[in-house]
Amino acid sequence: MKEKTGRSSWQRRQKKPGWIIWLWAAGLLLFFGLVAVPPSQAQAGHLAPQFGFEGYGGSNQLTIFSPWVGARLGLARNASFILRAHYSRFGYEYWGSDGLGGQVKKDLRADIGRMSGAFYLEGKRLTGYVSFAYLIGSRNYNGFFLDSGLEWKISSRASALVSVYGIREKSNLWHPEEPLRWINTYSLRLGTRVWIFPQLAVNPNVYLIRNSEKVKSSAYSVGLVYTPQWWLAVTAYYFRYGEAAFYVFHGNYLSFGVNFYF
Repeated sequence: MKEKTGRSSWQRRQKKPGWIIWLWAAGLLLFFGLVAVPPSQAQAGHLAPQFGFEGYGGSNQLTIFSPWVGARLGLARNASFILRAHYSRFGYEYWGSDGLGGQVKKDLRADIGRMSGAFYLEGKRLTGYVSFAYLIGSRNYNGFFLDSGLEWKISSRASALVSVYGIREKSNLWHPEEPLRWINTYSLRLGTRVWIFPQLAVNPNVYLIRNSEKVKSSAYSVGLVYTPQWWLAVTAYYFRYGEAAFYVFHGNYLSFGVNFYF
């Protein structure tokens, strides 16, 4: 009979994230951010803070909590460079070997840090960005990330979205009982944003994904983006993820985020 195993003593000894420090930093950034000017009015050399958090949960008890802080540096009236530091704490359940030829359900807990830089250009109808990042984490995890996207404003109430990204990871976080190895993953995202009200938009997306081990997958999402102020965005999404091969992350997910973009 299969049983769920408890956390190892090593996992129990891991320190809890410093939420007090994050809350203090968020409050400090909010104080300074309240005197910042909107991005569309920023001049070259203007520096403004950004911060927020995002949470994910779903199939196989996957949970991710990801706070982040950053800064936006104005390069010109409609161009910016954005530097961000992300911390992600995640965990999930999976079936692993019991060492006797059978399987037991196990817990995995891990941490990933990401430092990213992005160039952002805002036009009257076309907005674009290019982002690059370095990642490091538990279990000798390393990675590099490149992301770019465009948003074309079709009308005052709708826009079209397209983005592509590639990530190269040296990892076994997603397949914990397999050898550590480099894997490349590529994704194309197509979506739209439709404003139901001036401060509320619906955002459906489709994702086509493939990796260097010839695993193909697809996903779709639909979400709401609420922006009661120009510096605040509250997001809520439903995701459905599938793979040609049935891996542990096949299933349904929800996400929620509160982000401040000064």
